[in-house]
Amino acid sequence: MPAHYRRYALAALAYAAAFAYILLRWDAIPDPVPVHFNVNGDADGFEPKTLLHATFLITIGIVISISMLACLPPKTLARQTVDVPEDKALPYSETAAARVEKLCDATADFMSKTLLAMAVLFALTNVSMMLPDISLPFWLEIALWIAFTVYIVVVAIRMTTAKDGIEPDEAEQQRNHLLRMQGGMGTYKEPNDPMLAAVLPQAPGKISVNTAHAPGKRYLWRVMTSVVAVLVVCLLFVFI
Repeated sequence: MPAHYRRYALAALAYAAAFAYILLRWDAIPDPVPVHFNVNGDADGFEPKTLLHATFLITIGIVISISMLACLPPKTLARQTVDVPEDKALPYSETAAARVEKLCDATADFMSKTLLAMAVLFALTNVSMMLPDISLPFWLEIALWIAFTVYIVVVAIRMTTAKDGIEPDEAEQQRNHLLRMQGGMGTYKEPNDPMLAAVLPQAPGKISVNTAHAPGKRYLWRVMTSVVAVLVVCLLFVFI
């Protein structure tokens, strides 16, 4: 099993363990439950004791994790092609496909490390907030959040600055020239490109998905749906 799958499993286990522990200690959770703390570490926001409020960080963490996974470009896009007019078609490049595959693996590795660290942090913080007898010192919680942020930044920098060691073939060089004005927020739109994903020179640390074709459009809708889902869940906790 690839390492990133093991990390996903450990992240799910962290959330499940925290959820189960809260259920086991339900009688020890105060009513109302604290959901916000001031700069001194004192609770200044409370909600009725319900399962949703008692596990709000776990719930948010799970939704964010699923949404982040949904935003991962499928590795299968690297070599999948669609039919385009031959007289206008951009060339298919073996090195371009290999580059996408390698970056997909690196992105999955980064994502799994992020989700595992986030799961441990969210689960631990949620349990600490709900159970006064095992509450962590406020300074330690702040230190954990800072350490989490630094860790993610370091892992992200290492991923985006790493060299893939793949020399572009002639077809990829031609593609790079033709797509030099393309690329943006992880997408590009080129109806004459039979390939569905690329790593463009102007964004070497990012997989750009071709949204001119149906598979790319489905991926874009999936990303948009994931973002909306996170916003809806966050707003749900604000207004309920």
